[in-house]
Amino acid sequence: MTTASLFGKLREHKFEMNQLNDQENEEKHVKNIALRATDQKGDQESSECSDSETLNLLKKKFGKLLKKKNWDKNQPSKQVQ
Repeated sequence: MTTASLFGKLREHKFEMNQLNDQENEEKHVKNIALRATDQKGDQESSECSDSETLNLLKKKFGKLLKKKNWDKNQPSKQVQ
């Protein structure tokens, strides 16, 4: 095996490993929800706005979870016997 072919194979292997690592990182990428702490002395309006934003985000995430788990609201629920 020549030096040139060895370097070519090493470059190809490195490229494949980088692609594999990129795919694994995409699969592991999880979005987390950060909740905001508010002071009880804080403005009531901003608290209500923040609560509605948090609720909307929670509903969106829950909807995605249902789609991911293939839960359909039109299907009858399975009862445990």
